[in-house]
Amino acid sequence: TTRMDTATYRCEVAAPSDTKTIDEINIQLTVQVKPMTPRCSVPKAVPVGKSASLHCHENEGFPKSTYSWYRNSEPLSPDSKSSKSHNSSYTLNPATGTLVFHAVHKGDTGRYSCIATNDAGFAKCEEQEMEVYDLNIGGIIGGVLVVLAVLVLITLGICCAYRRGYFANGKESGESYKTPAKPDGVNYIRTDDE
Repeated sequence: TTRMDTATYRCEVAAPSDTKTIDEINIQLTVQVKPMTPRCSVPKAVPVGKSASLHCHENEGFPKSTYSWYRNSEPLSPDSKSSKSHNSSYTLNPATGTLVFHAVHKGDTGRYSCIATNDAGFAKCEEQEMEVYDLNIGGIIGGVLVVLAVLVLITLGICCAYRRGYFANGKESGESYKTPAKPDGVNYIRTDDE
């Protein structure tokens, strides 16, 4: 029996000695299929204060699966206000399998997994680690300042070199080629290649 066998079937019974020549009944057959292992998508690293979306989905189960999420093997409540970690601010949609953290904090770091469930059974995806990290604002600003200082020093060095004539091009001044005196009676022609 497969899910394709789900249909309405008609059963007819005939008994020659019965006063009724034929009788029938319609039977609705619904084949239930347990969920397959869901595909879970968990970001590996998220900065503190940013949003994060975790996804869980499978297509094989019938009837359609509902989804629940776990952090470090502990179930997450569909309502973040009734969650054990009251600091978490998330939205969990059991019908779509989406778990959205509106602004993650360090306490949201952990191993996440999802279970797809229907009347025929359940299936779980492998745990995946999500790390929540602090942004090092001081380090970023320091790095930007160092890069700017290096660019300023390079610019000043180039300007000083121009002023001192290190980049002066002899072709521009017309002094790169001197026409020799004409004692031999030969005229020298200056070309651009010289």
